[in-house]
Amino acid sequence: MPIYMEISPLHRLVTIVARGTVSGDEVRGTAQKLADARVRRFAKIVEVASARFDFQPADVMALAMTLRADADGRGPIAFVVRELDQPFPRMFANQTAHEGPVELFKSLHDARAWIARIQNAPKPVPVVDAWADPDRQGIVIRGMRSREFTTRELVH
Repeated sequence: MPIYMEISPLHRLVTIVARGTVSGDEVRGTAQKLADARVRRFAKIVEVASARFDFQPADVMALAMTLRADADGRGPIAFVVRELDQPFPRMFANQTAHEGPVELFKSLHDARAWIARIQNAPKPVPVVDAWADPDRQGIVIRGMRSREFTTRELVH
C-alpha cells in the first residue's frame, strides 16, 4: 500500500502518507481523488519521508494541473520529508508556491504546528459601510402592528 489518504471534514485536513516506491499513476490517481472530493481549500499534510518517487518532472506538472481543476482557493500544504531537498516535494513546492502556502518539514510535529498557526490565524474583518446597500429593507414592529420600509424612506 504505497499511498494512504484520509480526509477529515471536521478539521478541514487531508492527511496523505506515501511508503515505498510510488509511481506517477499512483500520484495522479491520488490527485484525482482529491479533486473529486473537492478539498482543495483544506490543509494537507503529505508525509513522504520513506517514499521514493518513480516519475518524471512532467508528472509534477500534471499533478498540479489536476489539483487546480477545483475552483476553490488552495489550503496550506505541509510536506514531511526525510531531507529538505527531496526532489518531488521541492519541485511541487517551487511550482505551486504562488497558489498558497507550502512548506517542507522534517517532523510531523512541526508540520502540524505550522498548519495550526495558519488555520487559527485571525482573519481580517472587512470594513463594511452600514449604509452601502441602498436596497436593504427593514421592518418596524410595535405591538401587533408592523410596517415594512426601505432605507430610502429614512434618508431625506
